[in-house]
Amino acid sequence: MSSAKDDFLDSIDPLERSKLIKIANGNFKKYDQQFVDELAEIEGFFYEEDEEGINFESEKNIMTLGYINNGYLPDESDPEENVFDLSRKIVHFIFRNGIIEDMHAGKYGYDEFSKIPENTPLEVISQLSDKDMMALNKYMMDRVGYILHLIQNAEYSKLHYILDKEKYHGDDWDRPDIEKIEKDTEDLLLIEFSHLKDHDHNS
Repeated sequence: MSSAKDDFLDSIDPLERSKLIKIANGNFKKYDQQFVDELAEIEGFFYEEDEEGINFESEKNIMTLGYINNGYLPDESDPEENVFDLSRKIVHFIFRNGIIEDMHAGKYGYDEFSKIPENTPLEVISQLSDKDMMALNKYMMDRVGYILHLIQNAEYSKLHYILDKEKYHGDDWDRPDIEKIEKDTEDLLLIEFSHLKDHDHNS
């Protein structure tokens, strides 16, 4: 995060921060409940119709992913577009906009290694070529998309099968730092709140 953003976040009074985060989380819970209630109504309609061949669990998952993708429950949902859009967003959130970007970034590209001046500091040289990044992005998109595809089609046993193959890998890794990511999310909310306030004052 840039120094300007750090300075802005540090300038927020802790009580004000707590108040704003509480408001934001309250709104998220309200919207979630509205979606759950709407989904229950639609699910009830499906069961009343009891049409042969409908996979009710899959239909519910399609709507859930559609809601996560759009922020609202669309009248019509395109399952393939949901998988593509969410795969792209998830890959950027968990992979592309993180440490890997720092490895790829640099004043000098890895592709032109032979042209880099002598004694150039390593930290300004990209560690990954554009071709490497494209391959990594494709790899991530394919696998995230496949997981979402299985969830969308309610193929839970197959999802267990493919993930269970990895059960002995990485058992000595650090556990997810949920608190850190939640703090990062709160920081984003606070910055957005400030922009909304500025907009309201200027309107």
